[in-house]
Amino acid sequence: MSDVAAPIRVVATSQWWVQVRGKNYGPYTMAQLSDFVTEGRIRPATKVSDAADGPWIEARRVVGLMAQPRSDAANENNEGANVFVHAEIFSGSWDAYMAALTSMGHVCELAPGLWILRTRLSAGVIRNTLSQTLERGDRFVVIDATRDRLAWFNLGPETDVRIGKVWNGPLPEAKR
Repeated sequence: MSDVAAPIRVVATSQWWVQVRGKNYGPYTMAQLSDFVTEGRIRPATKVSDAADGPWIEARRVVGLMAQPRSDAANENNEGANVFVHAEIFSGSWDAYMAALTSMGHVCELAPGLWILRTRLSAGVIRNTLSQTLERGDRFVVIDATRDRLAWFNLGPETDVRIGKVWNGPLPEAKR
């Protein structure tokens, strides 16, 4: 008998949930999960399920999910980007957060909790790296001004919806 678990086959129209730090998020479509993989928000060991209450499996066991190609044009072309990072850190994680931030490129503090970063990394990679240093209640936003990308951590599901409506929403009519 093998120690290797058999992969689970999926239907593209199924709904999926993601478990992060013991909290369940979803439902998401398979396309959304694939986007999360591309952004680095879902890693091979991230727990996912096709039911809200489990059973939970590692994302690497979902056929085709982890095989999504990374489309990070800046990394492929080795181009730099200007990225704004704003953080509210309430825990004792400040030193670890700053060490991670300064390790990603050239950093300039613009105001308390607001930095500009010159880096080759994507907003998703920056978010994932910084989020590993923080605790519950800490939060931040990453705005990639060069590539028109946005990533955030710990703002809550209601804020996720509001951000999507503004960031991808229509522009108002021009006033005459």
